[in-house]
Amino acid sequence: MATLIVQNGKHQGTKIPLPAREVSVGRDDKCYVRLTSGDVSRIHCTLTATNDGILVKDAGSQNGVLINGARIEKDYVMRPGDLLKVGPVKFTMEIPQLAQPSGDVADDDIANWLAEGDTNAVASDADTTEIGTYESIKGQEQSHLSDLPPAETESKSIAEEAQEIIRRHIESKRK
Repeated sequence: MATLIVQNGKHQGTKIPLPAREVSVGRDDKCYVRLTSGDVSRIHCTLTATNDGILVKDAGSQNGVLINGARIEKDYVMRPGDLLKVGPVKFTMEIPQLAQPSGDVADDDIANWLAEGDTNAVASDADTTEIGTYESIKGQEQSHLSDLPPAETESKSIAEEAQEIIRRHIESKRK
């Protein structure tokens, strides 16, 4: 099953499993992945898990859908290593069939390092965003992403971000 992984903010490291059907991302209450930022359209985009990756379709959003920093103009198949940005929220994906062995480091160790969060995140009151799936938040209180960094003009690659997180983790263990 394909999984979206939040890459920034308070919910960094949160995994959102995608069902084997098309799902929507946006502010609307019925969206499978709900983000309440004003930078996100009511129905911003749709995602469909395939054997090759996640098919991303912009649903006519005002601010567009970015993959690896570039706005997509047509349907795009997101593959491991690609960075999806919807409003202020960044996602990567995980597809078990496409996952590669990680060497001597256990996957749980990496997940724990990434879940520790980014201590450099800066937030403003305007950057509050809810995140959750329709099924998981229906009838429940929703959490807020209140520590999203401001919009970036230049973003780091996933490898650079991962390297920085691992560096900070190692430094924290030395202290």
